[in-house]
Amino acid sequence: MSDSNFPSPKFNFDDLTLTYIVYILFSIGFLSSGVFWPMSLASIIIIYQKKNDFGGTIYSAHFDWILNTFWLSLLLLTISIVLTFIYIGYIGILLTFSWVIYRLIRGMLCLRENKSPYVDA
Repeated sequence: MSDSNFPSPKFNFDDLTLTYIVYILFSIGFLSSGVFWPMSLASIIIIYQKKNDFGGTIYSAHFDWILNTFWLSLLLLTISIVLTFIYIGYIGILLTFSWVIYRLIRGMLCLRENKSPYVDA
């Protein structure tokens, strides 16, 4: 039997598509109240794997935007959950979810317009 060399299939997403995929994965994972948390984790893993490939591009700013959103929301939710024992944490959870929704919408709209989410509109 001869040994044939077939080219391995490559799935190359362009930069824009990959950034949208990361936003969508993070959105589904976070907004499902943790039910689909592996999707958020997958988006963060993708960002850390691909971040150096996008250095100096608009997509690098979007990856930073999502990472900052993830880590700060994780911190705020942890603090809010602890504070639910004195009932003020529920307000913190609501405000954190509202803030994340704002960040996701702003990020996707800026991505659609090919702008950095950090620049004022």
